[in-house]
Amino acid sequence: MDAPDDARTPRASGRRGARLKDRAMSDTPASAGLERSASPRASWLARSVTAVLGLGVILLVLRGSALPEPVPASAPAERFSAARAREHLRFIGAEPHALGTPRHAAVRDYLEARLRDLGAEVQLQREAVFAPAQGIPRPAANVENVIGRLRAKDGAKGTTVMLVAHYDSVPTGPGASDNGAAVASILEVARALQQGPALAGDVLILFTDAEEQHLLGSTAFASNHPWARESGVVLNVDARGNAGPLLMFEVSPGGGWLVRRLGEEAPDIGAGSLFTAVYQRMKNATDFTALRQGGWQGLNFANVEGTQAYHSRKETVDAVSDGLLQQQGDTLLALTRRISREPSVPEGEELIFFNAGPLRVHYPRAWAVPLAVFWTGLFLFALFRARQRKQLRLWAVLREAAVLLVVGFLASSLARLAWPLLKALQPAFRALSRSETQDNARFFLAVVLWVMAVMGVGLFLRRRAPVMELAAGGCVPWAVVSLAISIVLPGASALFLWPLAGMVLLLLWLSGRATQPLTPWHVPLWGLAALPLLLLLPDVLATFFTVLPLERAAVPSDLLMLAICLLAPGWLWLAGRGLPWASGGALLLGLGLLVSLAVGYHFDARNPRPTGVLYLVDADAKTASWVSSDAVLNDWTRAYLGSGPKREAVDALPEVKGPFWISPAPAPGDDVWGPRVDSRTAAGEGGRRKVSLHITPSRPDVAFVDVQVLPGDAVVSARLAGQQTPGDALRTRNAAQGVLIRYWVPSSEGFDLELELTASGSPTVRLGEHVYAVPAPVTAGLPARPEDTMPVPFGEGLDEGMRVTRTVRLDAP
Repeated sequence: MDAPDDARTPRASGRRGARLKDRAMSDTPASAGLERSASPRASWLARSVTAVLGLGVILLVLRGSALPEPVPASAPAERFSAARAREHLRFIGAEPHALGTPRHAAVRDYLEARLRDLGAEVQLQREAVFAPAQGIPRPAANVENVIGRLRAKDGAKGTTVMLVAHYDSVPTGPGASDNGAAVASILEVARALQQGPALAGDVLILFTDAEEQHLLGSTAFASNHPWARESGVVLNVDARGNAGPLLMFEVSPGGGWLVRRLGEEAPDIGAGSLFTAVYQRMKNATDFTALRQGGWQGLNFANVEGTQAYHSRKETVDAVSDGLLQQQGDTLLALTRRISREPSVPEGEELIFFNAGPLRVHYPRAWAVPLAVFWTGLFLFALFRARQRKQLRLWAVLREAAVLLVVGFLASSLARLAWPLLKALQPAFRALSRSETQDNARFFLAVVLWVMAVMGVGLFLRRRAPVMELAAGGCVPWAVVSLAISIVLPGASALFLWPLAGMVLLLLWLSGRATQPLTPWHVPLWGLAALPLLLLLPDVLATFFTVLPLERAAVPSDLLMLAICLLAPGWLWLAGRGLPWASGGALLLGLGLLVSLAVGYHFDARNPRPTGVLYLVDADAKTASWVSSDAVLNDWTRAYLGSGPKREAVDALPEVKGPFWISPAPAPGDDVWGPRVDSRTAAGEGGRRKVSLHITPSRPDVAFVDVQVLPGDAVVSARLAGQQTPGDALRTRNAAQGVLIRYWVPSSEGFDLELELTASGSPTVRLGEHVYAVPAPVTAGLPARPEDTMPVPFGEGLDEGMRVTRTVRLDAP
């Protein structure tokens, strides 16, 4: 019979205890937590110093560089003056000047006259252009680019610099910021160039037309103008809002030398290769896109704050600050003078560059992967050295990384709920055409607080985790992301690489301390290791929160979550036992901010509600309907649509995703018949048919004519404005759209469209003619637009006015 456990010999029991002790020592790291100082005062002081310094760095980065003081009109002639530029802006941005309108022609003539006053060679490029690859509907237009040339003095042969801005506005706003401010600044820069030192190289000034219609003006210049075939540097200025400082967000391939010149001549301008890397993978584009693709090197600038006013009536002259005008002008003037002195365009150089607080850092892009491999390798070395010294367990590091990411996913999920929650709290937000508020900063702060709160709870639950394991676990996702980004998107690699480097150095230091405990005065080293993160991330987060719709707040929130993972031990130590209370307070404060935003939101003349109604006419049936793309109707739209409008798709409006509100409208008068179509058919190769359509608008104020061919498979190719395009390039992913072409502001003589059709194809062509007005007899007795509403910003819903449609059947012979 075996003896019971408690009756075993002392020697056997001692050997077993020793084995268990050795096993426990091999599984448990020596530094299991942060050693608390015997002096609460020292601990409190260390935390305060760390927190204040870290917050100071963040505020320094977020503050950035203030806009320069505007220079008065009495300044020396060779200087740029915001006051002188504003005189131009008062004329250009006084009212909407969309393509083809009388006001558009007046702005065009003004620009021509001012350039001639400066002694520039002036050309007006009139082109019919079709750019099917640049948007849906496939755009075409008759454009009028205003082009000037300032010749270098005394035959100097420096580098040609081209200053570019588009002078057209959207139909829904006066365009003082997008892009009147840039046009006005370039006019003043040109004047200062003529009054200053002799030009070392020619300066081209390109005021493009129809930028809002998918870059048609810059496309026409890049494709057809002889000056576009020269080599040089383009500096393009655009706008995404009506406020904020200038941001250099895109550099052309091989333009690293331009980044260096920007740092020398305009060090206060925000810039980063991350923005270029991200922007060039988005669907957005500016005139710079067409010129860059045409072979020009250059830099692309824009101000990106004040997005609530974008493409709306709030883009007024008074909303544009003199500081922004001065910054635009000073930057363009300094760069133009410097670049024009280059004897030739240097060979291509690719750089990774970023602002680190007041510093601008750049290095060759070829270093991205080697640096990522080096720091990832050093991180692995630190892990294995700490493992050998029994400071951490590798499986536990992976566990901490997984826990942090799970908690981070929950935090990010909460951020994704912020916009739906705001719409639930305030139904008025459902009426907005895009996810914006009157005070986006409050929304951003609420999301940040929520992410911090959830991450704080997760960290508190891991408060007993060994310091080294928690620190290394937070570095794991950064090492993986840094290595992947350096390969896939090297321009964005710095954001992940250098914060990781700071923490790797800290881990190396910790792993060399053996079993010595950490005191409160050692832990501020986490703040020093976090310095790269504090210098890089706040500015990126602020920019992403600004330029992305609020419904996509999870994108910057994910970056914030990863940052908290990286700082996990230091974050936990700073808050200590008060972390649950701090997290709860942050959660409640974030919710309070959203509630205050919802409760205080209202529409008025200063913050109008976007809304609109379209008068849709079927010229074949001689019937009409009121149609609205608003998500929620208000009293004004209900006056048109009545009490029981239907909610359904409308085949005659394929360019905007439905469904729409629709109800019957008064029948059109006899003078409303839509565009006239003359057709001619000829035999083509292989049994195909060539159908020539001449489409003539019925009135002189037509904004655009849509041509939709269904089914799109019947179209083998199309020729419009001298451009032959295969049918495969014209058809959209949505088969119901077929081939959809929009000709902006056609001449009164009309335009020709040649279609090559399959042998058996007998498509239907639907024609739509749009004007930005509704006949007075139709609106008789209906209320005028209230002051607290405005047209839906251009491109975000149906265009207002009247659309007249008719169909033509191209039957097979």
